[in-house]
Amino acid sequence: MSDLSRPSERGGSSTRLSRRQRDFLLLTVYVQLRHGYHERALVLAQALRRLGDGTAEVMLAQAVLLFLERRWGEALASLDELDRTFPSERFGSYRLNERQRMRRYLRSRCLFELGEPARARDALEGYLRHGESGPEKEEV
Repeated sequence: MSDLSRPSERGGSSTRLSRRQRDFLLLTVYVQLRHGYHERALVLAQALRRLGDGTAEVMLAQAVLLFLERRWGEALASLDELDRTFPSERFGSYRLNERQRMRRYLRSRCLFELGEPARARDALEGYLRHGESGPEKEEV
């Protein structure tokens, strides 16, 4: 089994993935997910986070995978962290892109499953209010 402890805890220098390595691991997460191996995909996404990859893509992948595993509280915490780290995605243009709409749907469903119907309804209304996706913009 590999050592996924933080680089500083191992005593070595920090490990940085190249863009190509990161993209390959994200592709592997997607392939694992498509084949129904949610837990394997989640482990890879979490490993990317532990290696210091705090990009929106990796954070969103982790939130989606936690959602698919029905780990509602953890998925909601991941979405909250994503909103704190990349607030422009949550509070961006009036017309939401597909990723922004998906995040609102995930939040609504997590809140509903956690027994918070009022907050879930607010999130769902925001999702429906901005119903139509806008033109795709490249995200950071």
